[in-house]
Amino acid sequence: MSAFFIAINRDGSEFDSVLARSMQSQIDCFGIDGSELIVRDNFAIGYQRHWTVPEEIDEHQPLHDPIHNTYFLFHGRLDNRDELMALLSNTVDLHISDAELLHLLLLESNEEQLSRIKGPFVYVLFDVENERTLAARDAMGGRHLNYFIDDDVVILTTYEMSAVAHPKVDYDINQEKWVRWISYQSEHQPESFVRCLAVLLPGELLTIESKAHNRSKFYIPDPEKRVRLSTKREYAERFHELLTQAVGRRLRSIKPVGSMLSGGMDSVPISIVAAQLLAIEGQRLKSFSWVFDKYSNCDERVFSAGVCEDFDIEPHWINCDSVWPAFDSTTHVDPVIPLGTEYSEFNQSLLSAAKKSKVGVMLSGIGGDLLYSGTGSILIELMLAGQWRNFSKEFRYLWVKSPNKLRFCRNLIVAPLVKRIFGHHWRSRISLPDYLTIEAKQLMKFQPSWLTKVGAKSLRPKQYRNLLDGFEGDDAHFGRRMEAKFGLEKRYPLRDRDLVEFMLAIPVTELYSCGVTRPIVKEAFRQDFRAELQHRQTKTDFTPVVSEGVISDTRYSAWLNHHNRDWPSFVKERYILGSKDTDAAANRLRWQLAYYEFWKVVCYNFYLKNLGDTDGRVDEKQ
Repeated sequence: MSAFFIAINRDGSEFDSVLARSMQSQIDCFGIDGSELIVRDNFAIGYQRHWTVPEEIDEHQPLHDPIHNTYFLFHGRLDNRDELMALLSNTVDLHISDAELLHLLLLESNEEQLSRIKGPFVYVLFDVENERTLAARDAMGGRHLNYFIDDDVVILTTYEMSAVAHPKVDYDINQEKWVRWISYQSEHQPESFVRCLAVLLPGELLTIESKAHNRSKFYIPDPEKRVRLSTKREYAERFHELLTQAVGRRLRSIKPVGSMLSGGMDSVPISIVAAQLLAIEGQRLKSFSWVFDKYSNCDERVFSAGVCEDFDIEPHWINCDSVWPAFDSTTHVDPVIPLGTEYSEFNQSLLSAAKKSKVGVMLSGIGGDLLYSGTGSILIELMLAGQWRNFSKEFRYLWVKSPNKLRFCRNLIVAPLVKRIFGHHWRSRISLPDYLTIEAKQLMKFQPSWLTKVGAKSLRPKQYRNLLDGFEGDDAHFGRRMEAKFGLEKRYPLRDRDLVEFMLAIPVTELYSCGVTRPIVKEAFRQDFRAELQHRQTKTDFTPVVSEGVISDTRYSAWLNHHNRDWPSFVKERYILGSKDTDAAANRLRWQLAYYEFWKVVCYNFYLKNLGDTDGRVDEKQ
């Protein structure tokens, strides 16, 4: 998992080498294959290497073009290499690295071909002579790029703490973002947890020259694209073809490939396809799964064990009955993210097992839920498409199943219809959780999503926004520090651009139909799924594990009641301290608030002091 930064003094003054080393030190956790630090004239560039694909081996970045006096930084993967090579005027070595390939493409065509690139990436091209900097992020937000620009300095980095090491960047946490996450409210556009840093949007190009900078979109999926096939089988075959392509793109690896296998409709198809593709190359897929002997309702071996048996997958079962965050040195923390997850220790146990098995790439089903989302407008979509038979069938099914007929009419007919009529100009009433304080609610700045206007033209505007805004990119970004700790890289087939665009364009009945969830997946894997998978309709609920963990763990209570706690400014104390142990939602929130206080003391304040803030902003005593 590579990382980089570049910092430029805009007034031309010499860059401080001590400062450059401090910025580099913040990304050293990401590279196991070495590092580069260049401090020259008014700029510094740092790169931490983690080679994951064969073409990267022995590559050193940044790439320097002495003729044009440019530096090129790249982090990611190009999945359609053959197509991109064909765009070049001259033949190149087939084993050229992804960074070199993209650099050549940019030299020949500037940014004209950016929209053709498939795969997760960010890059920075720094033209020293012309004092011009270009940066871009892939259309699916598969890699992260943060930046800080003022009259004195330009900083671009794949990891926020590298920028925080610079004295111009305040280490202030974005409280609004934190409140949104604990109250499940989406952002109007991606933001950083470090308040003064900006985030490059998916599919966006940043141009910096002289004293000006400009952001522009180089690609966004066509919201009016529609896929119309003759039969359900044809949809399923096309889905299977695109999923196979997506998985195949992510098998290019130096080390063995593993899969995070649960027993659901996301990880199972990925694992089946990966096992089949690897078998052709004489390799065997390794799967890694959380299992529970004590909490049998949370154990998915009833689904996953059969998959491993049927497709010769080497299973690794990680028992998580007694695995729980300890609020000590073993608890995963990231100085950028004041949020924890109750599952973090499950993931650490899984990644530790993968490392012992010499796995270097882990396939994950992240993005699956959103791939099939937005089906609340199913009746309106069927009606507007003139599919009256399907409309009547679906209406009858949902009407019978609905316990509240008034709510049924409001949520499935009136609200979707109003949104279709008024488009992006219409905004539904925002409902905030009762547990938030007035201060927390005042932090919220309600604006339409940056994708609302364009997404209004899509079949399912909610699904369009879910898949293309920064949420999934955030989710992947948040996990990278943990992955780096174990020397692994996660890859996400369900975030493949071709697959996502297909799913946005197909009829809603392929995503959901009369109580059948994900019918397109079940049809695509009709010959591969055992009966229990074909009939599976729900996801596993890990609430029993989480609730008992919170109830039985007294260690977090000290942090929840810490004398210097901040959380009562944002969450009403009577909700947290007065709720019953049987309230699963309150248990989760209690744990999150305790983690926040723990994080402030052991992580945030620690880094403040290391960065030279001798006053400290958090009391260390506990």
